[in-house]
Amino acid sequence: MEINENLQAERNLKGAEFEKSGNLEKAIELYEENVAEDFKGNHPYDRLATIYKNQNDLENEIRVLEKAIVVYEEITIEDRLEGLPKLFRFKNRLEKAIETKKQLAKQKKAKLK
Repeated sequence: MEINENLQAERNLKGAEFEKSGNLEKAIELYEENVAEDFKGNHPYDRLATIYKNQNDLENEIRVLEKAIVVYEEITIEDRLEGLPKLFRFKNRLEKAIETKKQLAKQKKAKLK
């Protein structure tokens, strides 16, 4: 599949506009398209992880962060050194999201007792 980087960049810009106007559904749709195409930049991963976190959608937040890590591991292997700090940042965010998920599961289990 051939990737159109100009189209991806346009999606990111339009997604940001949709976010600013409050249309998160449309922003998510555009960012998800870039994630599905393994976009080689942090914008859609950062924005989706934040949107999903704010919506308390840990499953999607974790999914997006895991995808970002795969993409940034590849970027780092390609000797794009700017990818390394972002890779670490995505890994830290993933650890926090997983920990939050575990804490919520514990709280839910405690309420059931």
